[in-house]
Amino acid sequence: MNPEHQAKKEHQVKSDHQVTDQPPLSSNEAKALCQNIFATSNELISLLEEETTLLRNAKTKHISPLNVRKDALTAALSHHMEKFKQHADQVRQLAPQELQNLEQQRSHFQKSIETNHAALIAVQAVSERILQTVADKVSRKQGGPEVYTAGGQVTQAGIKRSAAINVDTAL
Repeated sequence: MNPEHQAKKEHQVKSDHQVTDQPPLSSNEAKALCQNIFATSNELISLLEEETTLLRNAKTKHISPLNVRKDALTAALSHHMEKFKQHADQVRQLAPQELQNLEQQRSHFQKSIETNHAALIAVQAVSERILQTVADKVSRKQGGPEVYTAGGQVTQAGIKRSAAINVDTAL
């Protein structure tokens, strides 16, 4: 095997025996990748905290615009993490301080996700309870139209009926 082909093969095989076509990272690229992950995660943390505040204040209508930004940040983070996975060994060697910063941030990120999830569950529980109450009241048998007798007394004429309800449960 010629030396050029051997070097290419060594480059393609990672320590965990996965094959990649990615060129090796420089120290600056490894650090920049960690910094991109850190910055994107910070933006997501801020967005989750904002969403959690809106949920707690029952301002769910204001959440929809945040979803577009959250989707974009999630996609960017996924992209950065995929690149990180492809070069994990290099990043560990070339950017140890940045990697330590990411580890410290990870617990804050996890806490933000858990807090946001708890707020979502609480809003969903309240919404379900409200819907159940409304559905119960609507589903009670209702009498027909009120009719007045010659003496001015109200009578219920007609057939007993129940009312229909249609609810959009999207949050």
